[in-house]
Amino acid sequence: MTFFLNLFNKLAFAYCVAKLKLVASISVTNAKPRTVSGKLTENPERMAITDKTRKNLWAKSGNRCSICKIELFNNEKNKDEFNIGEECHIISGKLNGPRYKENLKDYDDFGNLILLCRNHHKEIDELTETYTEDLLRYMKLNHENWVKTTINNAINKEKENKPKFLTRITSGKELLNIISDCHGYRNDYDEIENEEDAKYIGSVFQELSDYGDISGMVEAYDKVQMGFQLNELLKELDEKGYFIFGEKGIEKMKFSNGESDNWKVATLIIKKKESIEIIKFDLDEQKASH
Repeated sequence: MTFFLNLFNKLAFAYCVAKLKLVASISVTNAKPRTVSGKLTENPERMAITDKTRKNLWAKSGNRCSICKIELFNNEKNKDEFNIGEECHIISGKLNGPRYKENLKDYDDFGNLILLCRNHHKEIDELTETYTEDLLRYMKLNHENWVKTTINNAINKEKENKPKFLTRITSGKELLNIISDCHGYRNDYDEIENEEDAKYIGSVFQELSDYGDISGMVEAYDKVQMGFQLNELLKELDEKGYFIFGEKGIEKMKFSNGESDNWKVATLIIKKKESIEIIKFDLDEQKASH
């Protein structure tokens, strides 16, 4: 667990945006103005947006403009469908910039950034009386919630396609392979009888989701350590009277706007050992009979 927490603190907790080409104009200024001859000027030493913050912003924004919802990057040959997104500051770090405030701790923090298309970036910076700080923060939060809800709804609509039979996962390496590089997770479990079990099962699913989210951003050494930690988790589940079953598959997701895409979805089910739904199947006997 200590390994995971240390690793997680160094990495972006977000889905990686596949095949994403970022084109951004980053202003390099200091968050705190200085005075020269009695006039305020800008210090040109402010740090740029970090890779971790950038991945988080694009992932939680779903590769779409937070205002018009247009897709910001795709691989279509039709140029009319091609659009480049821009990472925009809600509060500008420039002295005379849109909605400028001095002494902001970090102008390039995730909370001060909103992902927009070029047109709406220009619009919010020109119409500052309309697009106030509070309004932009509301639009950012509302858009991120919309992305999360859209993804969850798309996965739920495909529940009828979930596999009828899943094999028991018995090694951390096998479990890591299932949860790695997935766009979404489908979880299920037996009826919970007490609060302690509810908290435990919930924490297991959350931990597996966290491992899956960072799996694409770690080196080979770290993946081996992650496999070991997941193996320990399986032992703990076994001691508490649970088995975990699962697999990873490709599912076609349909969205409310009529678009569809193929997503990798990990299906994970935690069952009590005594569950009548578990079918014991001896592969050695089956092989011997043929």
